[in-house]
Amino acid sequence: MRTLASGSCDRRRHLGVDFAVWENQGAWFWLLIDPSGEGGMIGASANEAQATRDARLSIEEKFTGF
Repeated sequence: MRTLASGSCDRRRHLGVDFAVWENQGAWFWLLIDPSGEGGMIGASANEAQATRDARLSIEEKFTGF
């Protein structure tokens, strides 16, 4: 999977929901892929670990109601 910019991103899965994490110009971004096909969410974080954590927390809040 390629990013919208220039690098590559790492596609991951949490609680059955796909998300992607990538770095661009020193910032880390994450993208949730809505399993129903009704859009998703995107965010930015300071580092890869935080981007992964933010994406997972967003999945838990949006799709499971935790």
